[in-house]
Amino acid sequence: MLIISTFEHSVEVEEALAVLEKTGLPRHQIMTVMMDNHDERFDKNAKWHPSQKTLAFESGMAGATGLSVIGICCGFVLPLGPIYVGIFSALCGFVLGYTITRVVQSSYFHKVIRKKERLPELAVIIQCPEGRFHDVQRVLWEYRALSVGTLKQ
Repeated sequence: MLIISTFEHSVEVEEALAVLEKTGLPRHQIMTVMMDNHDERFDKNAKWHPSQKTLAFESGMAGATGLSVIGICCGFVLPLGPIYVGIFSALCGFVLGYTITRVVQSSYFHKVIRKKERLPELAVIIQCPEGRFHDVQRVLWEYRALSVGTLKQ
């Protein structure tokens, strides 16, 4: 009988393999396979996580809104009028907000906040007799296996 299980790459995998070896399973009946981890994962439905450019655009729009309100208020006093001063201040606010956000992202966030790299998952394939299936399965679940499957031969 083949037992196939998947684990996150962690110490629990090593502990589970050590326990299985101590219970009498020989090493040549246990095989581990490291799965490939694709670098870029695109989820087209995940709109809630903004990219850096989207965040900069939103900051630029917020700056444009804020400065256009101030510009319109000041435009009633200035000779150009509230419309021209409001449009000019909105453009300045957008450029200012976008630029500040991109500068902060490129200098501060890349140094301080490192992207957590996810380690690849491991698949553990174990060949054991049917009488030991429940013991092996119990050990795998105790050491936080993500999933456990069987294949009867």
